Amino acid sequence: MSQDQGYDQGLSGQSSQSPSHQQTQKRMNQFSLDFFIEKRFITQEDLKPILDDVRCQYNVESINLNPQNQIPALEGTAFSIIDHDENKLNARCDAVNKIFSLIEQRSKQILEIIMLIPEGTVSYVIGTQGKQIENIKLETKAHLVINQPIYEFKLRTVTIIGESSRIYNAIKLIIKQLQERGISNEDYAKKAEPLDPRRVMTKAKFAFLNVIIEYILKNREIEKKYSVRLKGKSINDIKIKKNKLKKDEGILQIDGTLFNVQEAIQNIIKKVTQQFKKNEFDIRIVMPANFASKLIGAKGCQIKELANKARGAQIKVLSDKDDTDVGQDCLVQVTGSMENKQEATILILEQIECFKNGGPILESGKYINENFAQQYKNSVQVQDMKQRRLVWKHQLGRQQSSSSRSDRRQRSRSSNKRQKHIRRSRSSSSHKHKPRQQVLKTKIVVKQSLIDMMHKQLIRLCQDCNVKVQTLPSEIGQETIVKISGDVRGCIAVIQYILSEQCKLSKR
Repeated sequence: MSQDQGYDQGLSGQSSQSPSHQQTQKRMNQFSLDFFIEKRFITQEDLKPILDDVRCQYNVESINLNPQNQIPALEGTAFSIIDHDENKLNARCDAVNKIFSLIEQRSKQILEIIMLIPEGTVSYVIGTQGKQIENIKLETKAHLVINQPIYEFKLRTVTIIGESSRIYNAIKLIIKQLQERGISNEDYAKKAEPLDPRRVMTKAKFAFLNVIIEYILKNREIEKKYSVRLKGKSINDIKIKKNKLKKDEGILQIDGTLFNVQEAIQNIIKKVTQQFKKNEFDIRIVMPANFASKLIGAKGCQIKELANKARGAQIKVLSDKDDTDVGQDCLVQVTGSMENKQEATILILEQIECFKNGGPILESGKYINENFAQQYKNSVQVQDMKQRRLVWKHQLGRQQSSSSRSDRRQRSRSSNKRQKHIRRSRSSSSHKHKPRQQVLKTKIVVKQSLIDMMHKQLIRLCQDCNVKVQTLPSEIGQETIVKISGDVRGCIAVIQYILSEQCKLSKR
């Protein structure tokens, strides 16, 4: 649903009244009914006369095409049904029914209608543990899915599949729910944002032998180095079946930002592997049990994808069918080499936080009909996190190299007197020929539409990589020259990002 522009940027005819009145009536039960239908069912040229005829037939104030609600990268037409009169809701619903029945007659196939609702109302429509949405499915016999949010698209898409009569009944129940709750301007303003690993705070829990937990807790330098907090907990502190853990096992909790926790657990896995060489140990991550089916994916496709990304790590969800209640926990087991465990653990922690954030945010509307594994692969937050991890590792590498240089200097100062003269001469000569930071200056020609599309992300990446970018007009129409200058590694990261986005655009 979009905000009704005819309401003076509000949601009802009362929105144009004084601010005090708007504050006392934040939620209103009058709103536009917004829909999107794909081109494969009907073209815009064929849809427009149907909308005009139905508007006259049902005496509704406005039934018009709405380009503002066009779903990115999905071919189809958006339209809105608006009327200020509170008594006209039934007429608007009847108009919806007539429009879809006429489209069904014309297309002669099972319809897929996309209803558009404000992001702020999604949890209410879904209901506690999905009960509301399941009741609508059972009552109407329509197939109904609330899709993942689309990047930079404020409305949430609800796909309803079935005969036009079933679709109509499902829409009526959703409208009834929204009218009972009411919709506010804040509901329209709310937008799904990709999670930022540097800002998202997490409490990651891992199951280890008690002897391993004791060893980890003794190494307090991990807390200082990665700005995290380590805690040892009893198995009674998590809601999981006791037969999943042994008596000599406990829970290690790591508190901090997602990025810092990921870096810390990598270091912990390395230290434990080196310390307990004779003992084979696996990594078991504690995860909310209701995320189990999402992590596994349809026919195991999602967990296989994670295993492939982790270079062949073996990942298994240790969960029973009756463990999937909200509030219950389960274990995700990771086995393999040290590198396998490190990479898989990072990916799983990332995935869990994505689920907590509402799931993947789709790159564009064309992925709303894909399975969850494909949606995750083509989500903004995954692409963002991959790119940011490369940048952060590059920055961390520079910090570590500078600290190692300072350590070497300290060692050289503390060496014996006989070697002082030699080392000083070496250090003075090396000081004269101190390697400068490698700077790269280059140009790349890309489409102007690509620059417009990724402008915000490109600026943010350039700031992270300490790279300057300047765009100049090209002699060839619809193309732009991008001048890139800065640190070599940073420039390469920026160029890789531009080329990957260009490939995606060419595929579309």
